[in-house]
Amino acid sequence: MGQLIEVEASPMGTVALFSTDRSLTGQDGVEISPDALDGADPPHELARRLFDADQLIDHVHVLSNTVSVRRRESWDDEAIGRASEIIAYLFIHYAPESGVAEADQFEALRVANYNATLSHIRAHNEDLWVMRVTPDEPIDPFLPGQYTTLALGYWEPRADDAHDNLKPDQDQKMARRSYSVSSSMIDEAGELLPPHTPDVEFYIVKVKPGQEEIPALTPRLFLKGEGDRLYMGRKFTGHYTLEGVEPDDNIVFLSTGTGEAPQNAMIAELLRREHKGRILDVVCVRYWSDLAYTEQHAVLVDRYPSYRYVTITTREPENERKKVYIQDLIASGRIEEELGAPLDPAQTHVFLCGNPAMIGLPKWTDEGPVFPETLGVCQQLSEKGFTIDHRKDRGNVHYEEYWTER
Repeated sequence: MGQLIEVEASPMGTVALFSTDRSLTGQDGVEISPDALDGADPPHELARRLFDADQLIDHVHVLSNTVSVRRRESWDDEAIGRASEIIAYLFIHYAPESGVAEADQFEALRVANYNATLSHIRAHNEDLWVMRVTPDEPIDPFLPGQYTTLALGYWEPRADDAHDNLKPDQDQKMARRSYSVSSSMIDEAGELLPPHTPDVEFYIVKVKPGQEEIPALTPRLFLKGEGDRLYMGRKFTGHYTLEGVEPDDNIVFLSTGTGEAPQNAMIAELLRREHKGRILDVVCVRYWSDLAYTEQHAVLVDRYPSYRYVTITTREPENERKKVYIQDLIASGRIEEELGAPLDPAQTHVFLCGNPAMIGLPKWTDEGPVFPETLGVCQQLSEKGFTIDHRKDRGNVHYEEYWTER
């Protein structure tokens, strides 16, 4: 087994600089493009692997202990992680001959890739966790509603019997998924938590294998315990934020399942701001046991007269033949009753997160939005005069699809 290379990445638009803990060339440097890969030295081998892994990479320059890599599009967290792995493994050739050797191999991979610790788990049930992750180094402040990446290596064991059907060498790479950051809104004394804490909270359901999709991350994550290591992205991003919300605006949060996560973070922020408008939070789940934050919301409802928290279920026995969905609450006028005010586009923002069928995001044409055949909230609100976020145009209906593994 060769030695892992330690890598530190610095993305700058379409170019990323990867600093390594050893020299890969002399002081002359090597420039490599996809049509000039004849060399057999380490820089050319590295370039081949980078070009194969990311079709957007079009130039590699290796000089001493710096690898400069250019893409045709800006670097994102996933692309940076993938390139960092390839550089780190340049001299690695695994051929374990025993269980001990294999364990050493996996531990070396963890050391090379993981940058955070699973510091707290609140298992609401066996398939639903509220978990906190503490990064090795402090992270920059981010906005409520934004997301980042969690990852574990494909070498980690699964909690089910599904098969990943991995590509060659994929067992040494990482399974990644984007998660909106959640938030416990109050501390043990019932006081609002500060906006930025040393750890980052996530609200995660274990995804079970389906006929067409084999989940990669959560079956591995749910075998972990407090103190175990994992990867968390250092970049937090996303436009699902409170941008444009005025202090007197009414705000309606509509979510399904763990789509409640970013809503919690935004609600806590609004209450810290002493938001003057009304706030309504509606969550639809299958069973009451799928709600992990109800006690905290009850405290907030008692303390803040302008805040309402409403939950509905679809699969409890009492719902048989009379299921009620969020769309039904809008059609019946119950949303306005719970809000205590009309759904007025002039002074209301609506935030949607969860099942895409609930959101009902349209396809955009030159003639305007074309809504799905199944009625979703976007169409209902559009018919009431609301405008939906579209590209850089900020409306008063904001959405984050939060359903399948990404």
